[in-house]
Amino acid sequence: MGVQLPSLAAVAMLGVFAQTGIVAGGDDLGWAFGIWLVAGTIVASALVRRVGLWTVAPSPPLVFVAVAVGNAAWDRQSKRQAPWGSSREFAADAVPWLVGGFPWMAAAVGAALVVVVVRLVTGGNGKCRSSSIAAAVDG
Repeated sequence: MGVQLPSLAAVAMLGVFAQTGIVAGGDDLGWAFGIWLVAGTIVASALVRRVGLWTVAPSPPLVFVAVAVGNAAWDRQSKRQAPWGSSREFAADAVPWLVGGFPWMAAAVGAALVVVVVRLVTGGNGKCRSSSIAAAVDG
């Protein structure tokens, strides 16, 4: 059966992959970032429990938004600028991240859906358990 992660652990792992892609690729969100995000999505979708597939598959945009806002805040703090005073200042800092990352978010969701279909087709007869506790054996 292999490793099966809870949904929250798989989403957290995806966040680590996304942040690693931002560090590896810099602020341009190019190929390095895209490869890390898509690879993280594939790994998280492959390792999550079957019950968590539909939690992990749509999560790349949400994870990316959280990572992008965190990085925008970090950039603002490292430049010793004041915290965001209005939503306009926030949008000016966060929108370039979101626009640059959109194609990679879409590719990551597409990759997750491919993994979901493959897992459902190849392992459709297995039990879908939401708990890691083994079932009790009647004696």
